[in-house]
Amino acid sequence: MKYFLVQILPYFTVALFLGGIVWRIWRWMIARIVHNITLSPFPSNWVAAILWILWQMVFFWNVLKFDPWLWVGAWPMHVALFSILGGHVLGIYTLGTQFHLLFPWLITEAQSEHASEFLGTFFGIIFFVALVYLLVRRLTLTRMKVLSSTSDYLHLLLLLAISGVGNYMRLVEGAGVTYAEARTFLAGLFTFNPQPFPDNWFFFTHFLLVQLLMIVFPFSKLMHSFGIMWERWIVNRPYKEAPLGLPGVKLRLD
Repeated sequence: MKYFLVQILPYFTVALFLGGIVWRIWRWMIARIVHNITLSPFPSNWVAAILWILWQMVFFWNVLKFDPWLWVGAWPMHVALFSILGGHVLGIYTLGTQFHLLFPWLITEAQSEHASEFLGTFFGIIFFVALVYLLVRRLTLTRMKVLSSTSDYLHLLLLLAISGVGNYMRLVEGAGVTYAEARTFLAGLFTFNPQPFPDNWFFFTHFLLVQLLMIVFPFSKLMHSFGIMWERWIVNRPYKEAPLGLPGVKLRLD
């Protein structure tokens, strides 16, 4: 069973993850937008539209404007999440020497490994605390409880479990795995050349929970990370032509 979960299931997980994302985006693309619903103020050109969309996506401007207390938890959580994802990719691929490779005259390999460990722990804690904050909001605020569904709580609990195990592996001596162990195993998966799974039940639990997240991701509200780009393009693109559904109509407000 363990062999199936760590050596075979990952391929089905990735296929379902990528296939599900493509399917959801395709569903969005085939939907017909009858009227141009660009929101005022209209961007004057595509450069302005793209910059405005990036501004809103990076800084969560709309969230900050309409619900600052939500922004307090949501923005740090997403910053930490993307930092963790980037750190996992670079840290495992370079064995923690990514900063040395960028600044070899300034940072040694040992210093780079320490910096990688520190930043991973730092953003891991921020991510966990932000998730707890968002979960508490859903459990205590009446308006949030009304808007929340069972899946909202389950998604937060799954993210908390992944983060909690990951933080435990970093903070408790002997509970984690080395960069070399993780890279050897993952490289085996990518090259279809199975390598031994690290003998670590915390890593096994972490790895299994991440796979579960990837499986449910395309079919859940977590797809908002892609949906925000589509929605922002619809409402923030340049407005030049009249609505397609009302050709030649002139509106007068009395």
